[in-house]
Amino acid sequence: MSDKRENETQCRIKAEQLNEQLPINLLPSDVDKYPEFMKLITSLTKQIRSSGLSLAADKDLTQAKEILHHEKHSWLLNKLLYSEVKELILDYKIKAQEISLCSDDKKFVEILQKCLNYKEIGDYLDFSPDPSVKVMLLGLTEEDIQRHNPYKKHISALQVRLIPEVEDRLRKKCEDLVHFEDPNTSNPDNSRLTLAKSSQLPAKIEILKKKLENEERLLKQDRVKREKQFWVYYQSLVDCLSLLEKLIVEFRLQGQTESDTITTKWLKSRCDAMSLKIRLNQLQVLCDTYSAETVKALQVIRGHLDEATEESNKDLVRITQALSAYDSVGMGFESLVDEYSQLRSELENKRWAMTELHNSIS
Repeated sequence: MSDKRENETQCRIKAEQLNEQLPINLLPSDVDKYPEFMKLITSLTKQIRSSGLSLAADKDLTQAKEILHHEKHSWLLNKLLYSEVKELILDYKIKAQEISLCSDDKKFVEILQKCLNYKEIGDYLDFSPDPSVKVMLLGLTEEDIQRHNPYKKHISALQVRLIPEVEDRLRKKCEDLVHFEDPNTSNPDNSRLTLAKSSQLPAKIEILKKKLENEERLLKQDRVKREKQFWVYYQSLVDCLSLLEKLIVEFRLQGQTESDTITTKWLKSRCDAMSLKIRLNQLQVLCDTYSAETVKALQVIRGHLDEATEESNKDLVRITQALSAYDSVGMGFESLVDEYSQLRSELENKRWAMTELHNSIS
């Protein structure tokens, strides 16, 4: 049992190592089932990076990333200076709307704007999207543009004032970034310390970025691990359910069916026995109720009832015949009966009157 657990642990560790070195998703069971395939995967780890690239391609990609990083750094530096100069010009224009600028400021802004415009023209000369094509707009070059720049002679004097102002603005922004990153550095007396901290911001941000990337990688690994554990747990549940279903079907349900069959037969036999007992009790009651003497008495009573029934039938026939005779007389008989009833009523009234008269005389 201990050897089996040790083997499972080694397979799990081996699968995790290979999954980290290559973009694959091995299970511990795969390591044990396919040893030759594991040898092939292990040999591939010496030729392929975790990203799936070969060593040579990964090296070229690293060099390309370094070159790109350098170019992006140069472009961002120029972009930062360009944006700062544009903001400086915009600030002077906004200030000119509020108060009147002195002649030096007006001249400074005008020369700076013109020099910036001439410099921007060079960005439109190389209009082809293909970098291998050297055709320029109207056949002009940047040297041609700068040669015809009337403000070229003022660039040196312009830089004398522009560079300190841009440095001050950038220093102020760096201090704001430091204050944003650490609000405790808001003391204006610590300007040198704040500027020193601003120079450390890229390194801090890079460290923070790497830390976040590392945490993201760990979270992805943890998620992959959890997914593997979930599927292992899910498969275990499926196996348990299959085994449980087998136990229920083969043992519980089969035994229950046999038990139900036996119970049904026993209940049926008991029901039949109860029915026979009830039938026996019914026959016993009938035998006790109708004895020989009782039957003779009932026969005598039946004879009397038959005679009474016969007499009743005869009376019924006679009355029926009389009613038929009355019905045959028709409407005249009914009028005679009514007249007879009326005369009889008058006779009774007269008898009553004579009786009353006689009583009054007496």
